[in-house]
Amino acid sequence: MEHFTIDPARFNDPELIASRSAPAAARDALRVALAYLYLDDGPFTLPEQTRKAAEPHLDRTERLLLGWLVIRTKGALGDSTGERQMQAARAARYRCQRCGFADVRVLNLDEIDGSVECLCANCHVIRTRWRPVPESQEQ
Repeated sequence: MEHFTIDPARFNDPELIASRSAPAAARDALRVALAYLYLDDGPFTLPEQTRKAAEPHLDRTERLLLGWLVIRTKGALGDSTGERQMQAARAARYRCQRCGFADVRVLNLDEIDGSVECLCANCHVIRTRWRPVPESQEQ
């Protein structure tokens, strides 16, 4: 069975990023993409051209994760939404912040009241559907 998890040891390791090989024409793009994925202080956006040049040199899980993050963290609202989401995903090391599930295929970024959490699909549904009953309505 294939695994779609990211080893937390990949984070904040500039030597690991520098050691990844690619042809000269794609080397810089690969390093930018890896910094985007793995450095806490890495870029919060990734230009489309850079992503396309780097993708052939990423492993399958990294390609899947990269595609999800680029779409999910664009910050289309014109504020720092994308940056906050990217920070949350990196801080969680691409694992559910509630249960620790690490399969990147089921991750969601959930924002409520300005707080962003990286959650697996199950925890996201539970959080979304759980609504505390106001004391005035309790029986």
